[in-house]
Amino acid sequence: MTSRKRLTVKQAQAVIDGATLVKAPDWRESNDWHVIAADGTVLVVVSPSYGGVGRTGRNGWKQHLAALGPGGSREKWKTREDAAVQGLAAWKRWVTSA
Repeated sequence: MTSRKRLTVKQAQAVIDGATLVKAPDWRESNDWHVIAADGTVLVVVSPSYGGVGRTGRNGWKQHLAALGPGGSREKWKTREDAAVQGLAAWKRWVTSA
């Protein structure tokens, strides 16, 4: 498991309030987006989810904590913004837990 600095809920919320959703540096290849803190730390990775029946096969967006890497979650959200919000909520729980 990756080590982390435990934050208070107030500190974590301050980081979240300053976070932005931007295209990942490798966006052209991966189509990933990053939620980054004001200091440039990547908090959450938002990726397209495939497996749909449409022309592109895309069926939503999924997220994972950047510090932990992709997991086995099958949850997906309709928009990348929704996935980013869910990712930040998971990040907040992770950095504030004992």
